[in-house]
Amino acid sequence: MRKNWSPYVWKLLWTVGLIALLIISYKLELKAKNQMATTFNMLPVIWFQLIAGFVLGIYLSLLFIKEWLVKWNWPLIICVTIPLLIISIYSPIAITIVQNMVQDPNNYSVPLPHWLLRINTYGIPAIVAGLTLMVGLFSKTTRPTNND
Repeated sequence: MRKNWSPYVWKLLWTVGLIALLIISYKLELKAKNQMATTFNMLPVIWFQLIAGFVLGIYLSLLFIKEWLVKWNWPLIICVTIPLLIISIYSPIAITIVQNMVQDPNNYSVPLPHWLLRINTYGIPAIVAGLTLMVGLFSKTTRPTNND
């Protein structure tokens, strides 16, 4: 018999939490889509997709963090987290600014590059940004040593 069940219980609780997070996310997405259907305002759905993906990435990172001590991994944060966060947040911010600044709210266009819309379709940049933010915040970075 196994004496230390702690890792198994932790992973099982994480799985239950993921299922709960996905159910809550689904219900909130339905509310945002219902509001969009009644008000014809896409902003709640667009912002929800960004925030839900980012939170899901943060939750996924809980599997990879071994120690809860803040140890910055600057290359990961600067080269992965920040660019992906900018890519994922550009569309919601651009749509919000344009929609709130135009004279006729029913007639406006948003300057979004097509490639940006394609890579944000499934929310992968927001998920990876959330995951790498947490891993970059709490990761152990090994410094190369000179053995000369």
